[in-house]
Amino acid sequence: MRTTYVGMNIHKNFIQAAAMDEKGNILLEQKFSSDVSGITRFVESLKAQKIKAAIESTCTWYHVYEALDSLGIDTTLVNARRTKVIAESKIKTDKLDAKSIAHCLRTGFIATAYVPPKEVMELRNILRHSMSLRKEITRHKNKIHAILLRNGIKHRYTDVFGMKGMRFLRELNLRDSEKYNLESHLNIVESLLKENKKTTKKIEDLCKDNKQAMLLTSIIGISYYGAMVIITETGDITRFPNPKKLCNYAGLAPRTIQSGNHMYHGRILKECNQNLKWILNQCVHIHIRRCPDSPITKLYYRVKNKKGNNKATVAASRKMLTCMWHMLMKNETFKYTN
Repeated sequence: MRTTYVGMNIHKNFIQAAAMDEKGNILLEQKFSSDVSGITRFVESLKAQKIKAAIESTCTWYHVYEALDSLGIDTTLVNARRTKVIAESKIKTDKLDAKSIAHCLRTGFIATAYVPPKEVMELRNILRHSMSLRKEITRHKNKIHAILLRNGIKHRYTDVFGMKGMRFLRELNLRDSEKYNLESHLNIVESLLKENKKTTKKIEDLCKDNKQAMLLTSIIGISYYGAMVIITETGDITRFPNPKKLCNYAGLAPRTIQSGNHMYHGRILKECNQNLKWILNQCVHIHIRRCPDSPITKLYYRVKNKKGNNKATVAASRKMLTCMWHMLMKNETFKYTN
């Protein structure tokens, strides 16, 4: 059975596609709507028994992937940065990108991106929504701090956004424009905090129903929220054959360059899952404060004394993630000896 290879360059409102046969001959080039009906019409127009498709990993990829999957198309998600033919093209047009993707798929020289199962994507959407809420809360709180600084106002509250602190902010005597801006930001913060509280409760309930996430909460410093972020961003733990691969994915391993008998270790990899790296760094600092005798804390201070706080945080995060890999693979809680 002959196979037709399809490369798709996805945009917000349309898709540019190129289809080629096993010898690399172009069968069809077409621009069509990115909705389900447009994708269905294009697939039907190919009139091929076996189709393999590849799509770029963009912000709009998921609904295209679902549409192709529902039509029985073997679909690959492309990591464009690691697929050099696409990433290093000096002339970039939609048509050329689509043909390059199809050619890479046909020849097997294509870097794939992980596609989580639907249930993981559902959980990931909720967790990323929570991250977005937290970032917005921080952004508006910083705006309020800026208003206080502009007006030379100091306060005695440990948390100015607590109940008494909020009352203090509401009662400040400021000029009209600053008073209006302050009240606007306070209203937004209160609304966001209310939504974040509901989302946090939902995440807590989801975590309690997730056995793997509950294993991670046995590490001091890993909250329900932290555990769920780690689980959803990691996906299927068995896709990482060893903890080093998982650390690479999280951007916690140095770049390795080998030539002959010489091996060099460079800077930390920047191409990684930033959400996973961020939450691990947050959890590590909580763990260090609350668990002074753990091997993770001891490693942190040992590295900090030699190389500083940043490298110590990376080293401790790497060790924590390595522990998590073993915990999830062996289905056991966190254990250490003093």
